[in-house]
Amino acid sequence: MTEKSISPEPEAPVKSGGAAQPESETKTPTLGAEEPELTPASTLRSNGEKAAKQLEVCVGFVDVVGFSALMHSDEEGTFYRWTDLRDEVVLPLMQQHGGTLVKLTGDGILTTFGDPVAAVRWGRDLQIRARQRRQGLSLRISLNYCKVLRDRDDLLGDGVNIAARLQEFASAGGIILTQAVQDTISGNSEFETRTLGRLPMRKLGVTVPAYELVPDARYALEDTGQCMNLPSVAVMPFANSGGDQADEYLAAGISEGIVSQLSRHRDLIVISRSSTLAFGRQAIEPMSIGKALGARYLISGTLWRLGKNIRISAQLVDTEIGRNLTSLQRDFEQSNLFAIQDEIVESSLVHLLPSLLAEERRRTLRKKPTSFNAYDSYLKALDLIGDLERNAFEQARNHLEDAISADPSFSSPLAWLARWYSLNVGQGWSRDPQADAGKANTLAKKAIGLDAQDALALATYGHVQSYLFGDFETAIAYLDRAREANPSSSIAWLLSSVTLSSVGRRDEAIAAAERALRLSPFDQRLFVYYTFLGTVHYDAGNYPTAIKWLSRGLAENQRYTSGLRTLAVAQVAAGQLQNAQKSVARLLELEPGFSVSNYRRTHRHYSDPRLVDLFCTRLGQAGVPE
Repeated sequence: MTEKSISPEPEAPVKSGGAAQPESETKTPTLGAEEPELTPASTLRSNGEKAAKQLEVCVGFVDVVGFSALMHSDEEGTFYRWTDLRDEVVLPLMQQHGGTLVKLTGDGILTTFGDPVAAVRWGRDLQIRARQRRQGLSLRISLNYCKVLRDRDDLLGDGVNIAARLQEFASAGGIILTQAVQDTISGNSEFETRTLGRLPMRKLGVTVPAYELVPDARYALEDTGQCMNLPSVAVMPFANSGGDQADEYLAAGISEGIVSQLSRHRDLIVISRSSTLAFGRQAIEPMSIGKALGARYLISGTLWRLGKNIRISAQLVDTEIGRNLTSLQRDFEQSNLFAIQDEIVESSLVHLLPSLLAEERRRTLRKKPTSFNAYDSYLKALDLIGDLERNAFEQARNHLEDAISADPSFSSPLAWLARWYSLNVGQGWSRDPQADAGKANTLAKKAIGLDAQDALALATYGHVQSYLFGDFETAIAYLDRAREANPSSSIAWLLSSVTLSSVGRRDEAIAAAERALRLSPFDQRLFVYYTFLGTVHYDAGNYPTAIKWLSRGLAENQRYTSGLRTLAVAQVAAGQLQNAQKSVARLLELEPGFSVSNYRRTHRHYSDPRLVDLFCTRLGQAGVPE
């Protein structure tokens, strides 16, 4: 395995040929059709003498899940998506974390790190970035800290073999570790792993203990079994088979509309749209996706544009048995899109809940926007608003305002614009926090006026009342209404958590934050979920747990100033003053004008003034200027 620079020569697409291999037979990554033989260390000899140099490194393999199937369905598109991800994310992150490229293997990479902790950070950051890019590619990574033999420019040995075999057990989006790597990160609060037991190494005749670190929230919390008696459904991103970029947001709008409508039904658990986006454009069979998402049913579909008409094909699949329960195909004019959405929902509900009367089903359908320009602008805003990158954040506001202008009766852009102003204050970007708080209040109230059952609008209004105005009684009333309107709304549970904590209902707050995380384990804005969970644990006095979740949130997005503030006070409370001072130094880089007095003036975090004083005192102890 020859070491190369991190600027490899461009590769031409390789014809896939033949049917896709099943996931269970996915091979160790290689450019050719056959798996390479891995040479035992004992055979290394040159002219009767040892020629190999022994090194201790962390070996890392990364490859694309289902690459053969993806190439079979879209060879050129898959090739460019992978090479872009590899050259723009995988290799630069590897260099940033001190890794060395050993070999490119077509759909994968072999690399080494001198420090196993740096290797785990690389794997975690890589999975986060890959998920956030939403290119429909899932990666799996294996890491083994071991001794290897270098024979000239080759790396060989049992440690390399084990790392290669171990990768076969990694889940989509997951990172699998050997015991040696686990031992080096044990006790490090920024990582959380779960044991997989001893795994058999194919062709090696041994089993090794293994662990999984997942940079999403699939295994972040213990399953409480809540709502397990209710059917769960995930609506996958509809594929834009025509390839016209202008139709991407139309396809996304169909999926988002179906999620919104199904989420209204109290007898369904609906996986959030943000989580299903992580699986967009992937040729992964339904049983695997259902297991990852915790969904009993999947709704998937395809969009084609045929001149002035659009063809929609949709399927409802039972993920436990992998059987297609029903399908729907319709040609229609673009103006009839919402009627088709209703038909897809009706068809799904007939199979999921056969006891419901037609009238009860129709009552679940929400008010819908009338303008496709509104949908387009609204979805573009959702793509931008969560990264908290200043320029993109400003563009998100413009898109939301465009959506409102295009369809003043569409409540969701109003609710999200209210969230935008709340975040603008929270990030310290607002030039007039009081005025922006008023705008958030007005917009959320207007959204509720348009749709009294819009859970996002209700939850946003409640959050604004507590966070920006300190009216906790009104906040609780509206947050309760939001959860009643849509029990599957992860954001309603999330925003409820901090307000419940603010009034001293700590156990309820933790339960609400955990439920939000379970409802959206692959959310594109997981950093907010982790931060809120850390915040309510801080309020409950669980400082080590708070630090763990807040650190995970900041690992996802280092620009979230709310997380930095709460992390600093949690570190002070836990006696970690030096760490708190580092957190404040980062906070002041992002928000140079931040001070204790400004915080008191613009935020209403607690109903008890004594807790406000304690929080501000700890900010001062961490180094925030008065």
